[in-house]
Amino acid sequence: MSESPSALDPLRSRFLDAGLRVLARDGYGGFKQSTVCAETGLTTGGFYHSFKSWRDFETALIEHWKTEATANVVAQLRTIGSPVDRILAVVEASRNLPHHTERALRVWSSKDPDVAAAVREVDRTRCEAVAEFVGDLIADPDEPEQIAAHSLMVLVGYQCSDAGPEEFEWAMRRIVDRTLSLPCKADQTSE
Repeated sequence: MSESPSALDPLRSRFLDAGLRVLARDGYGGFKQSTVCAETGLTTGGFYHSFKSWRDFETALIEHWKTEATANVVAQLRTIGSPVDRILAVVEASRNLPHHTERALRVWSSKDPDVAAAVREVDRTRCEAVAEFVGDLIADPDEPEQIAAHSLMVLVGYQCSDAGPEEFEWAMRRIVDRTLSLPCKADQTSE
């Protein structure tokens, strides 16, 4: 996996991380350049040293989010050897997603087709990863995609609702419990 541009430039990374915090705290309605600069404690001069324009920043922010909240998470989950442990780790990873940020991104996506495409890509990547992980364990070839779709619906529903983290974790654990109760592939029965 290649290093993201923000990893190579600490100032740029500082603005991107601040942008994600502003989205989480203030939502899309409060997502403004002045707020992002205030969050970093830096001036607009520092901002324009790192980004050509606000649009350039928005594009970089979306790529940063996709990398940090999806690509890196999926890559880390793939390093877990046991399919059961990997599925259990998905619940932990889903708990640790930046849910408030993602809620704001989903609102933003209703107004910006580029953000909408990025959100769809992230959702598709996450769904494919869950289907892959479930498919590594269970015998029924039709179940992985259904379980992944159900998991994604629970995630998006949680992010777009007032449900608390306890309800989200309970729903995810129910999906995992059902998944683990299904017949395993023959090569997985010894784990």
